[in-house]
Amino acid sequence: MKADPISKTKDDYADIINHISLPESPVGIDAQFTHAIIIAYLQQISGRLADIESQLKEIQSSDGGA
Repeated sequence: MKADPISKTKDDYADIINHISLPESPVGIDAQFTHAIIIAYLQQISGRLADIESQLKEIQSSDGGA
Protein backbone atom coordinates (compact mmCIF):
# COMPACT_ATOMS: atom_id res chain seq x y z
CA MET A 1 0.00 0.00 0.00
CA LYS A 2 1.26 3.46 -0.84
CA ALA A 3 2.24 5.87 1.92
CA ASP A 4 -0.40 8.29 3.13
CA PRO A 5 0.29 11.58 1.28
CA ILE A 6 -0.06 13.58 4.50
CA SER A 7 2.83 11.63 6.04
CA LYS A 8 5.29 12.66 3.31
CA THR A 9 7.70 15.55 3.73
CA LYS A 10 7.99 18.66 1.59
CA ASP A 11 11.22 17.21 0.19
CA ASP A 12 9.23 14.17 -0.99
CA TYR A 13 7.15 16.56 -3.08
CA ALA A 14 10.07 18.68 -4.37
CA ASP A 15 9.70 17.54 -7.99
CA ILE A 16 5.99 18.34 -8.04
CA ILE A 17 6.51 21.66 -6.25
CA ASN A 18 9.17 22.65 -8.77
CA HIS A 19 6.93 21.62 -11.64
CA ILE A 20 3.97 23.78 -10.57
CA SER A 21 5.87 26.71 -9.08
CA LEU A 22 5.48 30.17 -10.54
CA PRO A 23 7.66 32.77 -8.81
CA GLU A 24 5.58 35.70 -10.15
CA SER A 25 2.45 34.36 -8.46
CA PRO A 26 1.49 35.74 -5.03
CA VAL A 27 1.00 32.17 -3.79
CA GLY A 28 4.10 30.80 -5.52
CA ILE A 29 2.33 28.35 -7.84
CA ASP A 30 0.63 28.44 -11.19
CA ALA A 31 -2.93 28.02 -9.92
CA GLN A 32 -4.53 27.31 -13.31
CA PHE A 33 -1.94 24.65 -14.15
CA THR A 34 -2.21 23.13 -10.67
CA HIS A 35 -6.00 22.97 -10.86
CA ALA A 36 -5.84 21.48 -14.36
CA ILE A 37 -3.58 18.71 -13.04
CA ILE A 38 -5.91 18.05 -10.10
CA ILE A 39 -8.98 17.96 -12.35
CA ALA A 40 -7.26 15.60 -14.80
CA TYR A 41 -6.39 13.22 -11.95
CA LEU A 42 -9.94 13.41 -10.59
CA GLN A 43 -11.28 12.56 -14.05
CA GLN A 44 -8.96 9.55 -14.21
CA ILE A 45 -10.04 8.41 -10.74
CA SER A 46 -13.71 8.88 -11.62
CA GLY A 47 -13.30 6.81 -14.78
CA ARG A 48 -11.47 4.05 -12.95
CA LEU A 49 -14.13 4.01 -10.23
CA ALA A 50 -16.89 3.75 -12.83
CA ASP A 51 -15.05 0.79 -14.41
CA ILE A 52 -14.70 -0.93 -11.03
CA GLU A 53 -18.38 -0.34 -10.22
CA SER A 54 -19.37 -1.77 -13.61
CA GLN A 55 -17.20 -4.85 -13.07
CA LEU A 56 -18.65 -5.31 -9.58
CA LYS A 57 -22.20 -5.16 -10.95
CA GLU A 58 -21.30 -7.78 -13.57
CA ILE A 59 -19.82 -10.06 -10.91
CA GLN A 60 -22.84 -9.59 -8.63
CA SER A 61 -25.30 -10.30 -11.44
CA SER A 62 -23.43 -13.43 -12.51
CA ASP A 63 -23.38 -14.65 -8.89
CA GLY A 64 -27.08 -14.06 -8.47
CA GLY A 65 -26.56 -10.91 -6.43
CA ALA A 66 -24.68 -12.63 -3.61
